[in-house]
Amino acid sequence: MRTARDLMTPSVPRAAADSSVASILATLRAERPREASHIYLVDDEGRLIGQVPIENLIAASPDERARNLRGDPPLEFHPEDSAETVALLAVERHESDVAVIDEDRRLLGAIPIGQLLAFLHEEHIDNVLRMAGVGAAHPSPIEEHSLIKALKGRLPWLVIGLIGGILAGGVVSLFEESLKRDVAVAFFLPLVVYLADAIGTQTETILVRHLAYGPVPLIHQLMREGNLGLMMGLALGVVAWATLLILNIGAVIGLVVALAVFASAIVATQMASLLPWFLDWMGADPALASGPLATVVQDLLSVAIYLIIATILL
Repeated sequence: MRTARDLMTPSVPRAAADSSVASILATLRAERPREASHIYLVDDEGRLIGQVPIENLIAASPDERARNLRGDPPLEFHPEDSAETVALLAVERHESDVAVIDEDRRLLGAIPIGQLLAFLHEEHIDNVLRMAGVGAAHPSPIEEHSLIKALKGRLPWLVIGLIGGILAGGVVSLFEESLKRDVAVAFFLPLVVYLADAIGTQTETILVRHLAYGPVPLIHQLMREGNLGLMMGLALGVVAWATLLILNIGAVIGLVVALAVFASAIVATQMASLLPWFLDWMGADPALASGPLATVVQDLLSVAIYLIIATILL
């Protein structure tokens, strides 16, 4: 995992609070620091005490003192803080001033906004590839690569989907007698599977976003999403039941679909919470939970729930 240290540059302008504008500008011309959007004010021990935006410095008179030109306090991070957390917070708060300090508040360097944006772009591409089941190491479209490399990048994820589909077929075959009693049961299986997948995807996306900012307590996540799943399942179940009654599909089939939607919604939020959390706990990229593995697991569970309820009620 990349950290603030990986994005930081130590080549930033520093000045004492009582330094004049003329002396700071002379130092800038002589040192030519890599990052010069802000002048970082430090005390005699090198501890960060504030910052001066470069535009304030340029507009001030040569005799003006730096302490009178201070801007808002910079965002402060430690070297080992997650780079993704740093970047997301900086963008969220519209900050272009990110300082890196040690435990004693001594200034170690700063992270240029261009570096933060480049990092976020890389993370975005990486997450898109992972969610597509390709993997960040897969060659980009503009690179020349062999068919074997392309096959190795895609085939494992497709095999996971294939195995999941075979298992889902096996689950359906276990309830053959229920399907024979009322073939209409099979008509609404895709509906239940789709809704469960959609609810699970929402939960995974929100959880992965939260994990980027830091650890998420598992019990709190399960309880919160469980309550949401219950309410969403109840609402969707009632709508499904009423709609099937209006369409004259049958009261029992409508009840089966409604109960399956209700139960699958709750299970979907719990599974979608556990997979990203487990991957994050294992040190893996939680964005993987939005890929084929989560889809396979959720499909198997929703199919089983639907057919079990159908077997009991029909």
